[in-house]
Amino acid sequence: MSENEIETSSQLQSADDLFAEHLQSRQINADRALAVVLALQWIFAVACAIWISPYTWIGSQNLVHIHVWSSLIGGGMLTIFPVFLAIYFPGQRMTRMIMALAQMQFSALLIHLMGGRIESHFHIFGSLAFLAFYKDPWVFLPAVSVVSLDHLIRSLFWPESVFGVLSPEPLRALEHAAWVIFETVFLILGVRQNRRSLWELAKLQSSLTQQRDLLEQRVRNRTSEIEQQRRILDTVLQRIPAAVFWRDNDGNFMGCNEMFSEFFGLKTPEDIIGKRMNDIIPPNDQTTNRLSSFCDSPDENVELVNIEETLHEFSGDCRIVLTGATSLHDHEGNCFGTLGSFLDITTLKNAESRAKSLANLIQESPNELYIFDSETYHLVEANTGFVRSLGLDPDNLSNVSPQDFIQDCSNQDLRQRISVAMSSPRGRCAFDTVHVRKDGTTFPVHVDIHRSTFEARPVFVAFCTDLSDSQAMERQLAQAQKLESMGQLAAGIAHEINTPMQCVSGNVEYLTMSYERIFQFTDGLFELLNSPSFSADTAGAQLDALAQKHKYNVLREQTPGAVEEASQAVMRVIEIVRAMKAMSHPGRQEMNETDLNMLIHQASIISRNRYKYVSELELDLSPDLPQIPAYGAELSQVFINLIVNAADAIAERKENEPELEGKITISTVENGETVEIRVKDNGTGMSEDVRSKVFNQFFTTKDVGKGTGMGLSLTYNIVSSKHNGTVRVESEPNVGSSFIVILPMDSHQSVADESDVNKSDTCRVPILN
Repeated sequence: MSENEIETSSQLQSADDLFAEHLQSRQINADRALAVVLALQWIFAVACAIWISPYTWIGSQNLVHIHVWSSLIGGGMLTIFPVFLAIYFPGQRMTRMIMALAQMQFSALLIHLMGGRIESHFHIFGSLAFLAFYKDPWVFLPAVSVVSLDHLIRSLFWPESVFGVLSPEPLRALEHAAWVIFETVFLILGVRQNRRSLWELAKLQSSLTQQRDLLEQRVRNRTSEIEQQRRILDTVLQRIPAAVFWRDNDGNFMGCNEMFSEFFGLKTPEDIIGKRMNDIIPPNDQTTNRLSSFCDSPDENVELVNIEETLHEFSGDCRIVLTGATSLHDHEGNCFGTLGSFLDITTLKNAESRAKSLANLIQESPNELYIFDSETYHLVEANTGFVRSLGLDPDNLSNVSPQDFIQDCSNQDLRQRISVAMSSPRGRCAFDTVHVRKDGTTFPVHVDIHRSTFEARPVFVAFCTDLSDSQAMERQLAQAQKLESMGQLAAGIAHEINTPMQCVSGNVEYLTMSYERIFQFTDGLFELLNSPSFSADTAGAQLDALAQKHKYNVLREQTPGAVEEASQAVMRVIEIVRAMKAMSHPGRQEMNETDLNMLIHQASIISRNRYKYVSELELDLSPDLPQIPAYGAELSQVFINLIVNAADAIAERKENEPELEGKITISTVENGETVEIRVKDNGTGMSEDVRSKVFNQFFTTKDVGKGTGMGLSLTYNIVSSKHNGTVRVESEPNVGSSFIVILPMDSHQSVADESDVNKSDTCRVPILN
């Protein structure tokens, strides 16, 4: 059903309700009026019976005529019940039907009381006309029926009471009924016409009512919309981040928003009404303020747009504002005032200045910075340091991608590396690589990449640090650390060499004496053989005497032992010297296959003098441990640092626990694709705070002069950056510590350390190759 059909149906329904309401109202009024008429007719009937009907005389007794009783009793019966219904049940169909019957019966009663006079019959027509007030054609049905039936019956049995004669014409009752029906027909037509008029009136009233309601609803809706728009505009005006005001042509303020009133120290926006610009703006601002000048003499054809000015707020602070103003016009186009505004951009200007300064610092930084698109991997922006370092054309950066200047790294490799790094909680990708300049030369760099947004598109920002000087300094530092370690171990190494050399010296002296005696024995033997007195019989005795004289048997027994001891002592010295040579060698520039067990054995030899007085060293080295690609000299430094660190921890604990039996255990084991080296001691151990800083540069718990804080830092750096391995520590105070070094068997393999995820940045050493 369409909207128009729904509206028409609603209108008809409303018209039906109004028609029924009006009809009901008229029928109720008719019931009440007819009730009054019945009461008056009753009184009239009694008066008529008394005045018109004579007394009956019977002898000396005076009796009331039967008509009086009929009028009194009959009229009462025809009046009381209909009046009761009219009072308590007005407007109902039953009430008006009974009213119609009663009224027509009253007509019959009055005709009877008047002796059937022809004038009395007009009461019937008057009653029918009165029933037309009900505007209900059905009330005529009982009325006409009862009148016709009354005339018919009384014309047969008591014609005098209805016609006034004893022998009326036979069809006179029908004639009367015909006249009644004749009038009734016209009355019914009139009633129908009245009902139709009442229906049209109801329709018109319904339409007017609906139009009135619709108009009232539209007025309410429009009023609500205007009020809502007013509230929205008021809210916007009060919440807009700009100071807004409006003035009349005479320069008087008509209003402002809260920000404007707060700017000039007013309690409420209403306090501005009636004031002038010079009442709130300092004189200095008035002379230089274009907004004030424009508002004092507004021009209908001129607008003030985005003019930067300086204003002093209520507190006295100088603020930079962006001003604007325009003329206000009424519906006829006449200018009646000015609308002005200003936006405080002091913070924005300061931020803009700071941003420009920072941008200049970044742009002029010698460190490389470049931004590349997260999808295409083409460069979006780069600073001067990057362009100069690589010798690129600043106007052609959009055609350059990282694979053009990162050695042996394609965009696909970089994408995979970044995606793996960004999935970690740290959300960063940092690695060491080599940049290739435009002329083909290379230099090492450390690249740190993170995700960001540049000009509304996702990008990656890369910060690059040239590692050329850093790596050279690191190599020098590592070499210095080696020499420092050698210097610290020099006294012990000298003692370790002195002991076997004393053994060599003693055995050499013994061998020298043995050499002289052996040669004396041989010389005596030759003299004896050449002596004339030498004979076969005395040869045995002479030889025994000669051997006994030079202690040949003793020399024969002890000389091999002396040679063996001297040989072992020399081998011990050679072993120490070789270990020192391997330790102090700068190391190769490339990895080579390295025997870790041998490096650990050499480190234990060199550092023996540091631990032999405080602990025992136990080597639990896997005999099947494979060789791995490594920098041997650097790993030797690592093992010496860990052994010395363990010996110092045990010595420190033995100061408080002299009965402690110190023990250092070094074990190696193959673990899948990695090799694990564990250096365990039963020294002082470390607290959680010390463990978090143990690999920091220059951090040490030793007394001043006993440690530089570089040993474990270099250890971490050598293992992590040079060998892609990990080193961690497990420790408990007063129990001991274990340093676990994990090295990959493949030089390109990286060993992930789960502890690194939660490790603070202060625990990490910068990666310097």
